[in-house]
Amino acid sequence: MNKGRVIYEDEAEPHFRLAYPSPALTVFVDYYFEVNQPATLSNPLYLNGLPNLSNLLCISLNPQKWLSINQKTGAIKTGHGSRLLGNLTDLHTSIYPAGVHEFYVKFKPGMLGKLFHFQTQEIENAHADLSISIHPDGLEEQLQTAPVFHERVRLMETRLLKRIQRVEVNYKLKIVQAVLQKFGPKTANRDQHLSKICRELGVSYPSLHRYFNETLGYSPKYCQKLVRFKNALQLYQRYGSRYPFEEVGYTDFSHFSKDARQLTQRSPSEL
Repeated sequence: MNKGRVIYEDEAEPHFRLAYPSPALTVFVDYYFEVNQPATLSNPLYLNGLPNLSNLLCISLNPQKWLSINQKTGAIKTGHGSRLLGNLTDLHTSIYPAGVHEFYVKFKPGMLGKLFHFQTQEIENAHADLSISIHPDGLEEQLQTAPVFHERVRLMETRLLKRIQRVEVNYKLKIVQAVLQKFGPKTANRDQHLSKICRELGVSYPSLHRYFNETLGYSPKYCQKLVRFKNALQLYQRYGSRYPFEEVGYTDFSHFSKDARQLTQRSPSEL
């Protein structure tokens, strides 16, 4: 069976569209994207979703079913209609056949729950019908009738901008977002220990641990591990095992491979 692959945001793909949010929404939204498989496509698309902290809104633009397989448990779920997709604790492979057309909003960690009043850990690995969770009130019809991707992005932003006016981003959440930003590929290196980050932000580690658990339901060390692994896997796929992995926080390649096994039950070459 096709083991799937991981696609990163900066990779050009023929059946994907991607757009970033307006400045007013950057605290809440990571980006928007579409999967649009032509009806004439001969082979399905297999994509791997790594363990992550993100929540997705999936708006179905065409009534074509697709599959999601939890590679740890073997559980198979069918995507049909608009869905809420929770943060992942296991590797998931999505299988998109010909005719699938889905619009997604990728929210920054913890922000979908902030907007719609639930805890992140309540929806981990979730694959739930959107109407049960969020009540989109005509959003599907609007996006389905919009002729092009950038118009769908505009419509979604109009909806989200109205909602964020009622949401307060408190000090704890701002600290969590600042720390996650420091875990990113441009700053994640062996000098970015959590103790140093705490000193830079003027917060104790016990407080930081509490903020992460209250906001995301996970410890800062676990979140750092997920982000570090994603960054390293992208570098591995581009440069191979000889890349200096200590630059992204690993002792060496074997350390990175160990994390791959722990997080995905696969070797880096199988991702």
